[in-house]
Amino acid sequence: MQESQSETSYIHKQYVVLDQTFVVFDSDQPKNASQKLKLNRLAGVGPIYWRFQTNAPTRYIVSPSHGILSDDEPVEVTVTLYQNRFRPRHELFLQAAPVSETAGFDPKTIFETTETAQVTYLDLGTTVMKIESALENSKSATDLHQALDASASVGADRVDQLQSILNLTNCDTEQLVNNIHQAKQLKITLDSQLEERKRLVEEYKARLTMLEGSYMRKSAEVNRLQNELLNQQKAQAMKASASPNNKSAGNCCIS
Repeated sequence: MQESQSETSYIHKQYVVLDQTFVVFDSDQPKNASQKLKLNRLAGVGPIYWRFQTNAPTRYIVSPSHGILSDDEPVEVTVTLYQNRFRPRHELFLQAAPVSETAGFDPKTIFETTETAQVTYLDLGTTVMKIESALENSKSATDLHQALDASASVGADRVDQLQSILNLTNCDTEQLVNNIHQAKQLKITLDSQLEERKRLVEEYKARLTMLEGSYMRKSAEVNRLQNELLNQQKAQAMKASASPNNKSAGNCCIS
C-alpha cells in the first residue's frame, strides 16, 4: 500500500458513502470475526468504481473487494478478520473514483491521480479495545471548576485565561459529541455481536444434541456387538467341550 493514513486521511471528493466506518471485530469468538457494511452511491454522480485496500492483505478478506456502482442499489460488503489476528497498525480504506459509461478504464492506474479520488479510512479495532477506549475517553474532559479555582489572574490576563478555558470547553464538547457518536455505534456493534454469540450458542447446542444422539446410538451398537461376541464365544466354548475329540484319554478302550 503506497498511501499512508496521515497523507490521505481526508476525503478529496465524495462519491460513495458507507453506512459506518466504525469496524469492531469480536476477536474472542471461535470463528473468523466479520462485520457487514453497506456501500451507497451518492445522488447525482455517474458510475463510480470503488475498491478496498489494506496494508495487511493476508489478514483481511473483503467481499466483494471492488466493483462499479451505477445505480442507487446499496452493495453489502463483508469485512472478515482472518484468524482473528488484529494489530493496531492495520489499515483498511475505501477508494472511489468516477468512470466513463462508455470508455474503458484501468483499475491499476485510476487512483494515481488523487485529486479526483475519494479516500475513506475505516476505524478498525476489537471489541475489548473499543470498550477500553470508550471508558478512557469518558475520563478525559477538562475540570472547569478546578481550572477556575486554581487561577488568581485578573484583568486582561483573566480574560485571556477565560478565552483559553472556552477553547478547551469547545474542544471537550466536540470530543464529547464524537465520543457519543462512537458509543452509539459501539452499542449497535455490541448488540449485533451479542446476537451472533447467542446464535453460536444455539448452533453448538444443536450440534451437541446431534453428537449425543450419535454417541448413544453408537454405544448401543457397541454393546450389542459385545454381547453378540460374548454369546458366540460361549457357544464355541460349549461346542468345543462337547466334541468327542476332547474326551479324556483315560476313557479310551484298548482291545
